Amino acid sequence: MNLIEFLKEKQLSILFHLLSLLIISCIFYLYNENGSLVIVINLISLFFFFIPLGIEYYQLKKYYDEIKNISKQIKEKTYIADIVEEPPFFSGKLFYNILKEATKDMNDCIFSLKNSQRDYNDYIELWVHEIKTPITALKLILSNHKTTENILIQEEILKIEGYVEQTLYYARSSTLNQDYRIETFTLETVVDLAIKSLSLSIIRANGNIHKDNLDLKVTSDSKWIVFILKQLIDNAIKYRHSSLKISFIAKKLENGTLLLISDNGIGIAAADIERIFNRGFTGTNGRNYVKSTGMGLYICKILSQKLGLQIGVDSQENIGTILKIYFPDKLKIFQ
Repeated sequence: MNLIEFLKEKQLSILFHLLSLLIISCIFYLYNENGSLVIVINLISLFFFFIPLGIEYYQLKKYYDEIKNISKQIKEKTYIADIVEEPPFFSGKLFYNILKEATKDMNDCIFSLKNSQRDYNDYIELWVHEIKTPITALKLILSNHKTTENILIQEEILKIEGYVEQTLYYARSSTLNQDYRIETFTLETVVDLAIKSLSLSIIRANGNIHKDNLDLKVTSDSKWIVFILKQLIDNAIKYRHSSLKISFIAKKLENGTLLLISDNGIGIAAADIERIFNRGFTGTNGRNYVKSTGMGLYICKILSQKLGLQIGVDSQENIGTILKIYFPDKLKIFQ
């Protein structure tokens, strides 16, 4: 609040006070009173009018400036009513009490929603762990009876397993700071784990894998990186031309390490490039080639950001796609 705004708010009171002084002056003039006396009376009246106004302005400005400063400093704005003190002026007290009640109701609602979300996430995690048991049993049964039909069934079960895993990681993405283990490892370690997990699908796609310079070390959560790589490999398999060709190349940069995952697939339309990491976005390829949920790359983006990594894409239609993951040397997680 500045002085001009305060005076504009009080302009009606000021106008009526000045009008009253004018009327009083006219009355004194009609009764032939001394002009100097009229001036002195007006000055005294103005003095005792503007002094309380100045005090009120000082109180208001001090109080609202304090609220603005507190609001800038705290992240949880809903706690501001619990931090600021009750104002000394009546109108402020009324507003303060209303704000405090409204804030309490809002915080109660937020607390209830967070509890519901936590319960839901706990249920999803429990469901995922429970569903893995019959999936593993089916895989064992099929592996012991290798027929053409069973191999096809096993491939579909792997897809189910992939979607279940995607559900688990999405549920955990909001509580990543409670479920992470930061360590240093080579890129070859996580790339090999991701490839091994999807080996059957890669073989079915006649996959040709090229690796280069993956002995470079990075610092992150290996489990979450494997999941991200699996999502990228799975996309390369889905959107391949015929036989899959995929390469993993690492480069050491000045302040970090860059991992490039390249494929020879159908590429991404130029109009879709900017939106492929958006939640639920399937794009032209997702509609025309395979059924897509539009969640895989979205989850990869969320996890990368929370792990302090950067993920990007370059692509040309009918030529291929390059996914880039940047691992900074100085890791800043959960931003």
